[in-house]
Amino acid sequence: MWNSSKLSGGLREISTRAVCAKGQKRFRQIDSIATSQPAEMVLGHRITSHSFTARPNVNSVEIKGRYDVHIWYTYAQGALTAVEKKTVHYTEHLPVVELEGTRLGQNETVEVEVIRDPSVTNVQVRRGAVQVEVEVEFYVEITGETKLWVRVYEPPFADDKKDKKAFDLDLSSDYFDEDDFDEDGEYDDEFEDEDLDFVP
Repeated sequence: MWNSSKLSGGLREISTRAVCAKGQKRFRQIDSIATSQPAEMVLGHRITSHSFTARPNVNSVEIKGRYDVHIWYTYAQGALTAVEKKTVHYTEHLPVVELEGTRLGQNETVEVEVIRDPSVTNVQVRRGAVQVEVEVEFYVEITGETKLWVRVYEPPFADDKKDKKAFDLDLSSDYFDEDDFDEDGEYDDEFEDEDLDFVP
C-alpha cells in the first residue's frame, strides 16, 4: 500500500504551469439610445452579437466587449412603430483573487466563461430617448507560471525494499568470511576438520 503518512523529503518547491488566480463578477451599465422618432413606449428589446476579449493584469482581468441593442418602440401617439439599433462598446475590470503559491506573471493566459449573457433588466423612455439597463456576468481564470510547495512521499513498497536489502546484507555477513576463499579468489568448499564435529 502507498504510505501517505510517511514523508521522505518533507516539502519541496517546484515550478509549474497552473491556475494562479480566479474571479467572478456581474457588471451593470446603462445605455442611452437616441431614437430617430420621439419614443413613447418600448414594445420590445433584444441584445445580439456579443463578443469580447480578455487580458490579464496584476490584480484583475481587463475585459473589452461589444454588443448590439435592438429597441422596438411606438411614436405619434402610438399610431406608428420603429426599430432602432445601437452598438455598445464597454470596458470592465474584473478583480481576481490569487491562489496559493507564488505567481511569477510569465506567459499568462485568461480563460473566460460567460455566466450570464448580456440581458436587459430595465428600460425607460426619458426625453425622447430610451435608457436601457444591461447586466452581464463573467467568471475568469488566469493560468501562468507559478511556484508551489508540495509534499514528497516515499514510493510504494519502499519499506519492503529496505527490509530486503538489510536481510541480504545479514546473509552475506553471516555465511561468508575472507578465510573461505583461496589465493586465486575461488571459494573453497572444503571444511577443516576442527570446524566439524564427527561422532565415530
